[in-house]
Amino acid sequence: MLRLLRSFSFVISMAILLGILTGGFPEYGGEIATIALIIAMTFSISNIPFKIKLKEAKHILIAFLLNYGFLSAIIILMGYAMKEYFEGFIVMAAAPSAIAVVPLSVVLKGDERHSLFSLIFLYLMAIILMPLIIYIFLAKQVNAILLMKNVVLLILLPIVASRILYGKIEEEKGRIVTNICFFFLVFSVIGKNRQFIFEDYSTLILLSLLMAIRTFGSGFFVRTIAEKIGVDKGKAVNYALFASFKNEGLVMIIAVSLFSYETALPAVIALIFEMLWICCMETKII
Repeated sequence: MLRLLRSFSFVISMAILLGILTGGFPEYGGEIATIALIIAMTFSISNIPFKIKLKEAKHILIAFLLNYGFLSAIIILMGYAMKEYFEGFIVMAAAPSAIAVVPLSVVLKGDERHSLFSLIFLYLMAIILMPLIIYIFLAKQVNAILLMKNVVLLILLPIVASRILYGKIEEEKGRIVTNICFFFLVFSVIGKNRQFIFEDYSTLILLSLLMAIRTFGSGFFVRTIAEKIGVDKGKAVNYALFASFKNEGLVMIIAVSLFSYETALPAVIALIFEMLWICCMETKII
């Protein structure tokens, strides 16, 4: 059982399946999802030392540009292609990379140190960039105070709390707690979006196509280019992860709190394709 709980892909797959089948929590789903995300983010980074060496700055900057430049630009363009979900795409573009890139870089034999430091830098920058990007594109639709409250609660608070817990949580136990929290988060949001998933199949197909391109296309493209120009395989794997993953849990919570459950649908579909992308990379199908 513990072995299954250590598997991020298994836990998220079960959350997606059960959320679709049951409809999520009957009450307080949003509150449960928010608390779960705060705990998950805190435990996920509680064993990461916030010390970055200058010689690693170049590779960290590349990861940052891939996630907040390359991937975010693709997502924003897709938002203009599906204007009914524009808010959801913008929140996704504004989010930093998924926390899962760190354990995934280990599983996929990437450069763990590079992924750790890149993730730290991305989340520190997200404190400024996330509200800025959302406000630039959605100034008329978004409550600025509520937006800043979300950033403080969902990014700044976990960073501060993780420093208090630094070195006090066993890595394996922290991973299990994180996975369980992500289960509750995804289960809740998927359940609430079940009606949108089944109501409009044409929209679902188009969103799936866009998210497949966003995840598989961008990740495969970046990894291929990195390998061709002589980047070592470890960092090529990391670059592929940063070019294809966003923190969909964070996107879901902020999209729901600022707009509606429907605006979280692009993140829900993206999460499914991220799980498929992980499986393909791990089994070396792609």
